[in-house]
Amino acid sequence: MTMEKNNLFSFQRFVGLFRQSLIINRWQIGISIVGFSGLTFLLLIILQSQNMYGWGNRHYANVFMVLFLTAGFFYSGFSFPAFREKERSTAYLLLPASVTEKFLFEFLTRIVLFVILVPLLFWAVANLEGAILHSIRPEIQGYRFSFLEAWQDIAQGNDNAGWIHLLVVQACLLAFTLPFAGASHFSKSPIFKILFTLSIVAAGYVLLIFLSTEILNIQAYTPANDTVLFINNDRDILIAISISLIVINLSMLAIAWFKFKEKEA
Repeated sequence: MTMEKNNLFSFQRFVGLFRQSLIINRWQIGISIVGFSGLTFLLLIILQSQNMYGWGNRHYANVFMVLFLTAGFFYSGFSFPAFREKERSTAYLLLPASVTEKFLFEFLTRIVLFVILVPLLFWAVANLEGAILHSIRPEIQGYRFSFLEAWQDIAQGNDNAGWIHLLVVQACLLAFTLPFAGASHFSKSPIFKILFTLSIVAAGYVLLIFLSTEILNIQAYTPANDTVLFINNDRDILIAISISLIVINLSMLAIAWFKFKEKEA
């Protein structure tokens, strides 16, 4: 009966798990925040010095996307760190928390909180860096960064702006859910194995496209009205890709959940 209760979600236990992790890793979290802020500041200074007066919000947004997706990929790829070592794994499995609580903790700290806090951190650092440069050289104008302006620029003037925004969001989430699922599956060297798997999949798709176009000459069998199933225009393409990405992201989270539950059993 105790085991059945332990498998249920308890908010009190979950808060305790979160608090315990925060206490244990507080120095590592602090160093990571300071390191990321310092690296971002120096990178912006170096990049902006190459184009001091032509720098603008779009350049800030490009730097953010590279840092956000790269850091997010590796950070998510190191989820479930207790499974990297046998001793830590045993101690982790004995924690007084249910499978749901442990999985939700990893999901929130590795994906949700990262997606919320890192953009806020970049926004603060970018505007601080811009303000400092502007105080030194008042003639610099493009020193303010706005996520709202960058978000509006993504699909400016396009009638399918909503679907484009959804596609961008889902594509970015894929950079988190893929390594998250990989980290739950691979116990040793998850990042290396994830990258290797992705390279194999990418090579397979390239080979498939090559065989379809160059060997089988599949373009010669294109329907007369240039449609594929229900896809008739650009909007249909955006909808199809967006829905496909949603399904893939949910599938990756489901794989991570079931693999994690299997290891907890």
